[in-house]
Amino acid sequence: MGLKDIIKGMAGLSDSGQSLIDNIASPDLVAAVLVVCAKSDGGISPEENLRMVKLLRGTYGLQPGEALALITRLADTSTTAHDLEMLLDSVNKEFSSAEKEELILMVLKVIAADKEKDAAEMKLLANLVDGLQIPDTAMQRVYDRYFEQRGRSARDAT
Repeated sequence: MGLKDIIKGMAGLSDSGQSLIDNIASPDLVAAVLVVCAKSDGGISPEENLRMVKLLRGTYGLQPGEALALITRLADTSTTAHDLEMLLDSVNKEFSSAEKEELILMVLKVIAADKEKDAAEMKLLANLVDGLQIPDTAMQRVYDRYFEQRGRSARDAT
């Protein structure tokens, strides 16, 4: 069972020709992208797992158990290049430019969660930015927000 089948199952779709893109819930799609990013360095660290749960809770109001169950189901699937291509197609069709920026901000937070920026993660980030057709000016806004939030978190911790 592939990632596409898991997402179809969570969205309540069958192979009846119904379009996945027309029916998928955003939390499932976002969670799938985050899991693919977290797995890109070979596995999901506990810190990445916790960060994904927090992001899904904060963004979609999921309960901790719901967010963890969603992440676990997605993480247990194999991730192929076709799965990533399908996810990018879905995001491009479903999300506005602003929503794509939010998604990339979430991806950055997951990548940074374990304090290690693996080459595979950075390559996947570059592929996401290209695949989602995010312009340089939008990426600058995303980076600005990321570092502003990161600085604010560091100040709050002291």
